[in-house]
Amino acid sequence: MLRRPVRSLVTLAMGSLLLTGVVRSQTVPVSSEPYGDFSEKIAAYVKLHQTMPSLRPKRQRKQIVDTRKALVGRIREARATARQGDIFTPLAAAEFRRVIRTVFLGAGAAAVRKTAMDGDSVEGWHLTVNCDYPDDLPVTTVPPTLLLLLPQLPPEVAYRIIGHDFVLQDKEARLVIDFIPGALP
Repeated sequence: MLRRPVRSLVTLAMGSLLLTGVVRSQTVPVSSEPYGDFSEKIAAYVKLHQTMPSLRPKRQRKQIVDTRKALVGRIREARATARQGDIFTPLAAAEFRRVIRTVFLGAGAAAVRKTAMDGDSVEGWHLTVNCDYPDDLPVTTVPPTLLLLLPQLPPEVAYRIIGHDFVLQDKEARLVIDFIPGALP
């Protein structure tokens, strides 16, 4: 007899938490289809990254630069055969494209584009897996409305936008891990 009022209170409380942002809505669980094994591939990359030297404890610029170069070299060596589409598999890339286009072409698209500040490609630079994210290219802000619809990433990696390409970047190494060419309309 007491179940219905308790259930209503729980539903009301959860609704309040969702509205205040305390509980994040999981509209797209990371491990669910159609993202396929995207989360497993990200976890494998992060495991690899965590075996590499860290930049954080370094204090002098030369040490940071040298450690970053060592980190990049070791990641490139460990991923020597990596190709575009290894992490953004065709199934996952299709879903990312669908979600990105929905956000960039839907209601509020102008605000989304302004938030993203999607920059132009760097002249003479070609996006490839394991390449450095250009130092002269600003780090893009992926709109929160888009981030809420995509699988959440561990802190070592981030989504980026370069021109019309959607990029997965190692934040510490500033290395392109994978990308979806032409994902943004």
